[in-house]
Amino acid sequence: MLLEGKDDTNKVNSCDSMADMLTFSYPDTSLFYGQLGLKLANKLNFEHGELLSAKDLGFAYIVLGNYSNSINYLLQSIRISQNLNDTFNIVDNYLGLVFCYREQKDYEKSLYYINEARKITRPSDAGLVSLTDDVVSSVYEQTNQLDSALFYANRALPLQKGHSYLMYVLGAINSKSGHFSDAQKYYQQALTLSLKDHVQKDVFDTYDGIAELYRREGKLDSAIYFAKLALIPTFGRTFPIDVFRASNLLADIYEIQHKPDSALKYLRQTIILKDSLYSQQKTRDAQNFTFNEQLHQQELKQKIEENELQYNSRLHIYILLGGLIVLLIVAAGLWRRNVYRQKSFAQLQKQKQEIDTQKTKVERTLDELRVTQSQLIQSEKMASLGELTAGIAHEIQNPLNFVNNFSEVNRELIDEASQAVKTGNSGEAMELLSILKDNEKKINHHGKRADAIVKGMLQHTRVSTGQKEPGNINAIADECLKLSYHAIRAKDKFFEANLETHFDATIDKIPLIQQDIVRVFVNLFNNAFYVVNEKSKQQIQGYEPTVSVTTKKSADRVEIRVRDNGTGIPEKVVDKIFQPFFTTKPTGLGTGLGLSLSYDIIKAHGGEINVNTKEGDYAEFVVQLPISS
Repeated sequence: MLLEGKDDTNKVNSCDSMADMLTFSYPDTSLFYGQLGLKLANKLNFEHGELLSAKDLGFAYIVLGNYSNSINYLLQSIRISQNLNDTFNIVDNYLGLVFCYREQKDYEKSLYYINEARKITRPSDAGLVSLTDDVVSSVYEQTNQLDSALFYANRALPLQKGHSYLMYVLGAINSKSGHFSDAQKYYQQALTLSLKDHVQKDVFDTYDGIAELYRREGKLDSAIYFAKLALIPTFGRTFPIDVFRASNLLADIYEIQHKPDSALKYLRQTIILKDSLYSQQKTRDAQNFTFNEQLHQQELKQKIEENELQYNSRLHIYILLGGLIVLLIVAAGLWRRNVYRQKSFAQLQKQKQEIDTQKTKVERTLDELRVTQSQLIQSEKMASLGELTAGIAHEIQNPLNFVNNFSEVNRELIDEASQAVKTGNSGEAMELLSILKDNEKKINHHGKRADAIVKGMLQHTRVSTGQKEPGNINAIADECLKLSYHAIRAKDKFFEANLETHFDATIDKIPLIQQDIVRVFVNLFNNAFYVVNEKSKQQIQGYEPTVSVTTKKSADRVEIRVRDNGTGIPEKVVDKIFQPFFTTKPTGLGTGLGLSLSYDIIKAHGGEINVNTKEGDYAEFVVQLPISS
């Protein structure tokens, strides 16, 4: 039914399922389905199907002992998996390469691909972590690093307990460690599970493991029995690597039993399989086979003894030559290292000189910036002082006008009263004196008002000691609002705006440096009046310039909101407004330091300053100050 089905991605996935299921029992059939799936996936341009089919072929070729084809397909599958960001299949293919190189006894590359798999395996992916530990333990078992092998096998055990291969690895570890009863127990579990799940490869692996266990225990007949079981095809299947191990074991046992014919038979079979499995070592394997065959032939013993001295002499020469070559390599390496160090030192010296030059330039530029910044800050302070002065002058002018006017009126009243006295009109004189008395009260009232304004502003503008003192934030905000308004009115007598105040009467005095806080408020109010004035010049129907200040007390802070209904702040520059030298005003109308200084002052008080705005509608600055130091 599968072969007759429609050529689509479902068919590719079905081929993958069949190939994966049959890999370790019927690898040649798995190979067939893998090739069919890959051909169809290529035709459909189905990348995920290509990577699965290539992986199936890679694992099937491992089982069949064709390692060059296996590596080719596994690497092909890795490339596609990387393109698709398929982490699971990348790791799975890496583990396939670990198996492939492990079977070739290239443990260095096996460990390399284990590390590559670990790099991209997430700790949260318990299944992949456990599978990786399972494979790692098998590599350490084959390299006889038994403590490490046992550590990773036990770590993999909770999730891999039902897998026959891990039971086989635990059996091999315990067998090599001399724990024969534990080894027998694990091998029996591996055999039971592999027969139950029809994993023929694990069945043959376990036969080899049990045979090796019996050989270690000295039970040679039992060892021969299980080794030969690994040579008997099951369902018409054998596996080259297992046949190789079994044949090698039988050759060793028969040699121990002094049965040269049988030993030679299995030794030849071992050499043939080794040549097939490890083609890159054919020459060495042939030499080893010849040497072993001579050892088992009685007629060559005397010749070997006669040539032993000559062999040892050659060996010493080879050792000396090898030592000389090593010394030459070390000397060449030291020379290259010395040359490299000299070049590196010269390059570092050059870089140091360049860095010193750049450092000097940067320091010079920084000094210039500091001088410029100090000048600009002083200019900003003087500008603020000028605006305050204009506000004070305008604020004092009103009571002074009253004083002057009433003084003029009083002079006239005094003259009129004197005339009434002379003419004997005492009633008129008393009435004039009464008016004169009221005017004197008004003069006194407005004189005190001017005095209070001067004292208040002297208090705000006195030299800062840097020490915080209790201050009435509502009064400071109110005075600064009025002074700022009068300052801009002094510049533009046609300008008018609505002033709104909403003060929280429950706010007590809070610790602050009064001169610095005045500077913050004056700056905020000046900016607010500037933008509403600019917007009013656009002559928008129904627009009324309005600046408001609101205070509110919370648990541990006082919040002051300064809001205007001007042009707002463009969204693209909102994040820059507290940066030094940044301004939205035309050139010559602003230094760009006002908000920056305000930000620093509020931060120095342990508070915060933020802005809420909508372009073309409003801007609102929110200042928060702590109630206590």
